Amino acid sequence: MNRLDGSLVSSHAGVFYPYQHQDFYAMDSLFLSPFKEEEVWDFQSLSLVQMGFLGFLTLRGSIREQLGLSKMQVRGLSKHWRSYLAKENFLGNQIHWETLEFIPNLVGEKKEEQNSFGKKGHWVNEFHWEKKDGENTSVFFVATNKQTEGEIAISDLMKDFLSYSQTNHYLERAYIRKENSSYLYLNAKETNPRVFYRENQTNFPSFLFLVAELKNKQIIHPN
Repeated sequence: MNRLDGSLVSSHAGVFYPYQHQDFYAMDSLFLSPFKEEEVWDFQSLSLVQMGFLGFLTLRGSIREQLGLSKMQVRGLSKHWRSYLAKENFLGNQIHWETLEFIPNLVGEKKEEQNSFGKKGHWVNEFHWEKKDGENTSVFFVATNKQTEGEIAISDLMKDFLSYSQTNHYLERAYIRKENSSYLYLNAKETNPRVFYRENQTNFPSFLFLVAELKNKQIIHPN
């Protein structure tokens, strides 16, 4: 894909203003919209930390890096965002976006290594992140720069993810996205789980993305 032909970059510069909500389809429409040569993402309307927004932002940054575009600039981060990013040293990872505010790297206990799903050699870049909050856990997974031939089925990622997560969690909601399709999984208490499929064509190179919300199981440790 040649970004100089105008198919991937719509104009020179742009500012994006996401707002607080829980709709993965709306996040998809915004964060997978056509790229601009230079981008500023203003988070002033996102007061609370949410893995959906962090995951989609990381996905967009990773695809831009693969295409040789400049890093996105993020501004307007609330104290909750600044505190979380600093405490978790999130910006110390290769996330391909940067903030316009100072976020210190706090010295503390080393973050426990996560046993990620994926890692089957299909992708050059894979990134897995989790956030635990009381009884809830949120997780996202980003994979870009495909290095194997053929299709990579979404069902394979979901099977791998369920095997990874079901020991300690109940899956409540998940959104899985490829460059040409998506699945939304909803686990309603009153009925069987529902899965919604959509064809979502983009001009982006191949990628795989998952964001999920889980309820932690009560783990009883032996005396």
